[in-house]
Amino acid sequence: MPDQSVDFYPSRAHVVVLALGTLALVALCAAVAWLGFGVAQTSGSRAALAVVSLGAIGVLVFTGLGLLVLRRLLLPTWPVLTLDRDGLVDWLPNLGVEQVLWTEVTGVREARLLFRRVLAVDVADPRAVVTRQRTVVRKVAASAHAALVGTPVVLKPGSIATSPERLSEALSQFTTGPSPDAAPVA
Repeated sequence: MPDQSVDFYPSRAHVVVLALGTLALVALCAAVAWLGFGVAQTSGSRAALAVVSLGAIGVLVFTGLGLLVLRRLLLPTWPVLTLDRDGLVDWLPNLGVEQVLWTEVTGVREARLLFRRVLAVDVADPRAVVTRQRTVVRKVAASAHAALVGTPVVLKPGSIATSPERLSEALSQFTTGPSPDAAPVA
């Protein structure tokens, strides 16, 4: 087991896709709000006012998310995945399962998730990993991963700036070999 941690940073292509997606959602919400505003001006309909309100809220929310993504694109200073002596920490925004200890890991395998090549990190108790997630979005994502792939811990090499082979190699260095607490054989 390596003595130092290994950090993986987000893929620039993934971040650009997220930025373009948030920009498209801002434009869509702005268009909906604009059209709803036009209808509300002429008809005074409560439904049109609700559409304007939801459109405006959508513009604010997706602009905020877009700014976070833009910051991530311009200043990629924190890793989305860290492997260290204790375990792995998956901070992929809203989808990562945060910390998983090596003592929980039973294996690593290649899998497919919605036509995408991923690395599935099998754990002894998938339900425990799902229930300890701090946000509802992370819990839903972990539950979906467990249902689709068989484990809540799914690493997506396309979202991480590395090849699947390099990520798999780094994982195998931490998951195989002597335990750090094992006594040397004399």
